[in-house]
Amino acid sequence: MAASNNGQDPFREFINQMQEREGEALVPSDTGNGNGTTISEERPRSGRAGVYWSGLAFLVILLGSRLLTYYTDWLWFDSLDFTSVYFTRILASGITFLAGALVFWLILAGNIALATRLNRKDGSTPLDSLAASTLGFRVTPLLQVGAVVLALFSGLALRFQWNELLLFLNQVEFGVFDPIFNRDVSFFVFSLPILKSIRSFLLTALIFSLVGSALVSGLNWKSLFEKRSVKSHLSLLLAGILVLVAWQYQLQGYELVYSARGAVLGGGYTDVYAQLPIFRVMAIVTLVIAVLVIANIFLSMALKAIAYVLGLWILVAVVLGNFLPNIIQRFVVTPNEFTREEPFIQHNIDFTRLAFGLDDLDSVAYNAREVLTGKDLTSENETIANIRLWDYRPMRTTYNQLQALRQYYQFQDIDIDRYMVDGQQKQVMLSARELVPDQLSGEAQTWVNQRLVYTHGYGAAASPVAEITFDGLPTFLLQDLPPKGSIPITRPQIYFSEVSRNYVIVNTNTPEFDYPSEEGNVFTRFEGDSGIRIGNLLTRLAFTLRFTDTNILLNGDITPASKLLWKRNIQERLNEVAPFLQYDDDPYIVIGEDGGLHWFVDAYTYSRLFPYSQTATLDSGRAVNYIRNSVKAMINAYDGSINFYVVDRKDPIVAAYAAVFPDLFDDIDEMPDDLRAHIRYPQDLFTIQARVLTIYHMTEPSEFYNREDVWQWPQEFFDNESREMEPYYVLMQLPGSEKLDFIQILPFTPATRENMIAWLAAKSDPAEYGEKLLFTFGKDSLVYGPKQIEARIDQDPVISSQLSLWNQQGSQVIRGNLLVIPLGNSLLYVEPLYLQAASGRIPELKRVIIAANDRVIMAPNLGLALVEVFGEDILEDDLLASLLGDYESGELVTSAPTVISRESSPVDVAAGDMVSLIQQANRTYLTAIQAQRDGDWAAYGQALAQLEAILLELETRTTEEE
Repeated sequence: MAASNNGQDPFREFINQMQEREGEALVPSDTGNGNGTTISEERPRSGRAGVYWSGLAFLVILLGSRLLTYYTDWLWFDSLDFTSVYFTRILASGITFLAGALVFWLILAGNIALATRLNRKDGSTPLDSLAASTLGFRVTPLLQVGAVVLALFSGLALRFQWNELLLFLNQVEFGVFDPIFNRDVSFFVFSLPILKSIRSFLLTALIFSLVGSALVSGLNWKSLFEKRSVKSHLSLLLAGILVLVAWQYQLQGYELVYSARGAVLGGGYTDVYAQLPIFRVMAIVTLVIAVLVIANIFLSMALKAIAYVLGLWILVAVVLGNFLPNIIQRFVVTPNEFTREEPFIQHNIDFTRLAFGLDDLDSVAYNAREVLTGKDLTSENETIANIRLWDYRPMRTTYNQLQALRQYYQFQDIDIDRYMVDGQQKQVMLSARELVPDQLSGEAQTWVNQRLVYTHGYGAAASPVAEITFDGLPTFLLQDLPPKGSIPITRPQIYFSEVSRNYVIVNTNTPEFDYPSEEGNVFTRFEGDSGIRIGNLLTRLAFTLRFTDTNILLNGDITPASKLLWKRNIQERLNEVAPFLQYDDDPYIVIGEDGGLHWFVDAYTYSRLFPYSQTATLDSGRAVNYIRNSVKAMINAYDGSINFYVVDRKDPIVAAYAAVFPDLFDDIDEMPDDLRAHIRYPQDLFTIQARVLTIYHMTEPSEFYNREDVWQWPQEFFDNESREMEPYYVLMQLPGSEKLDFIQILPFTPATRENMIAWLAAKSDPAEYGEKLLFTFGKDSLVYGPKQIEARIDQDPVISSQLSLWNQQGSQVIRGNLLVIPLGNSLLYVEPLYLQAASGRIPELKRVIIAANDRVIMAPNLGLALVEVFGEDILEDDLLASLLGDYESGELVTSAPTVISRESSPVDVAAGDMVSLIQQANRTYLTAIQAQRDGDWAAYGQALAQLEAILLELETRTTEEE
């Protein structure tokens, strides 16, 4: 291969330089121009200099970009006083990378160097001699370069396991031992993944070392078997690989606790009595082969023994390892599956319930067959007064229409909480008024407006869950700008929120917009201690490069006092500080007694390595078989400061993280009492526990195996579509309790049937936080399920005709959540109806439907509906009387009472022959039409009920005559 006239081939020159250092330059320099003319041997230096400078520039850019990222991230963590957390993560990642790369390089490069030394003859190895004769250059130096590259990749692969390594080094025992290996669960959660990684790392290094060393010897079998030093080297490498393979069999035995072969997940009969012994035999056989390989160094006859043992190993691995467990499973276990698998089914039940926090679930028999009376309502009047009539989905639309006030404000989500209002605890819906600069008009979307002026949202809106105005709108406890109402806010600015995406710069010479008022816009200045000081030139230059935004460097309003507020989205903020936690999808805003706004986010520790536990999938798509709500994260909406409070001290995973990051976590007792009163049981955790409970409420192996009592998720109608019911928060008096509890509940229905079988409740109040109760109904009686109640609502002539009428007049009827409220020893079903115009889109709560005592009633509000069912005596209770709102006593009867059972009629039918009944039906129909035209819905409902009774009488008589 001839060199070009313009310079030396860089690759060939690199090889020659490597060889010249050893005095063995095998590739001659080109001295001709291809035409036989001799040219100077002095190579042009400009080409080499260009290569060197290009390489140096690339390294500078690569390292500079990385250093810039580290520097700006450090400034961000330092602004939150989490520098120790940042350096712990960086050091753990960096040390893991360097240690992994160094160890891999020492193993691989060391073995290649040793093989080169052992195989060198006449100044060259067999591989180099072969390469020189065929390729014209040596190959051994390239193997060393390859060792460096492979070492770097191995280090990078280990770098991402810093989290598991730190947990391994700081692991805390669970205090629970697995029933097969009698090891603490911490071994499987913390130790097993690291041991597998170490084995895989060492095995990869030794395999590459064996291949590299064999290549250096030129694959000369004569040298391999006759040259003692070479044979010893390669034999020891092979023996090391075999030892690691034997270790792999041992680890595979432990992994049987995750086996899916049997009736349930976890080690089953075949795994324990067939697969595990085979793994152990294979490990022993592999170690015997390793010993014989080493013995081969000294005994020439050992090769034959190795061949025999290798054949035995293949027999055990292929025949016994694959076929024997399948044979036992098919012919021993399957015909007698329950008998063989019973103890292993019990393991799965116990460990799954433990892993998902269901082991401490209290199950209570609940008699819901009694008739609900007015006395039940008055004895639990606070529960009735806090029934949630507003669904968060239409409420979000209503808030945005009534309280956003400007196009750049937005209510992202509606949260449900409880507050003391006028000395009384109330369930409240509230939402933060967040700023969305992208919704500014086109001309106003300038860099200055989006980064310096419009920097924060402002205040919140709040309303009781059970109160409505005469027009069907919420009554506000907190509203307008600046916010005013029964829940005071003294620090309404929201710099950190759910919708914030961009950075902003505060404390500049440009005034910050605070809120609009009749006298003109009001401006403010950020007073928080957080934020990155961006006034000096170095910091401005760093973030100019980080954001590729020259405005930061060129803007003249940035002063030495200016601060950069970055990563303002609360989910992004939490993931940046503690990415090893899983965060709930529903952050909620809390108003403290000091008038400050705080974001609460539930954080979970999790694992997919809990033995014998069934796997479940979170809404994020992450598969887990262990989860705990161990941490409550709180972010100050004004200054962005973050606190992580440990709420579950018994969780070994959070205890390990607390040992790794001692400056990150605080105890829940350190949370201010006024804020701690607002912690709530998270919906994501409740949902996954409820899904697991649909099967794992069965704790007897025989019942579980036969799936005798499988439950299903209840269905409801929302927005005129059938969908899964969402768990919901209620402020109620639990059966047997004397006080109000803020709880989350969900009913269950049996598989393939629609009646209700049980309901689950989880407490949120701090003193009883996390306590779970399962109320089960008897299997010998019918308790209507949500979908059955929905069907009864659809079949009611008064309700169905009213819904049809509304949907035909340019409006849309939205059916809200169907709530199932336990009262006494009975149930009250409540479903709100919202009416939304085709234009305008302000949902109004126009009707409330209740079902109780086999009756379905629709009325303008909850109080009127309760009066229709239970009579006006309940109005003697002041709290229940307040549910009537603006309606007077003369308007109490708003629709005809309708029974769920069709066995009896709600009205009397006049006697007469068939002709008289038909004439009466016609007159009643005309009466209903006239009442509809007049808007007299009470008379309309009564006429329809009368018409239904007449038609039923006609049907009965027709049947009798036939």
